[in-house]
Amino acid sequence: MKVGKILTLSFLLLVLVSIVNHQLTQKNASLIPTVQAQGTPTPTPTSTPTPTPTPTPGVGCTPGFWKNNAAKKNASQWTTYTPGELLSAAGFTTPITFTDGSTLADVTLLQALSFQGGSTLEGASETLLRAAVAAILNAAKFGGSASTIITNVNDALASGDRTTIISLAATLDAANNLGCPLSNN
Repeated sequence: MKVGKILTLSFLLLVLVSIVNHQLTQKNASLIPTVQAQGTPTPTPTSTPTPTPTPTPGVGCTPGFWKNNAAKKNASQWTTYTPGELLSAAGFTTPITFTDGSTLADVTLLQALSFQGGSTLEGASETLLRAAVAAILNAAKFGGSASTIITNVNDALASGDRTTIISLAATLDAANNLGCPLSNN
């Protein structure tokens, strides 16, 4: 089986597991009886832990949404990552050098959202990275595994195979276009 098919199947399996987990969580929540405490209230902790977001099935915002949110709304919807963060700092490690001489170590997440793509291996890599940045922002905002996305992207880029790269980009792009519940107004 080709690496692209394996990556695509892995990503689709991750999405399916997230959906099933979400459905089970919703079903089990209605089965848990509620108990009202009586007596002396216990003290509440002074700090509230940040909850891990549960993946929201059927939700995904496009690279254009995230780019416009950063430019027009001061990245008000961005969580975990920042527009000025470098691709390398976010975890993308494959040493791609672009025609302008820049590498992944030099490109910010916001700049990657503006990549145009093209018919070359570099163009395919840009297409994948644009979709990947939106995908990790969606994972951070709506729940999901940004680290799995980053690993799959690094593997696809390391393959040097344009078909593998474009296949993963198409998978991520489809997830990024599921419908964005957020507003940039």
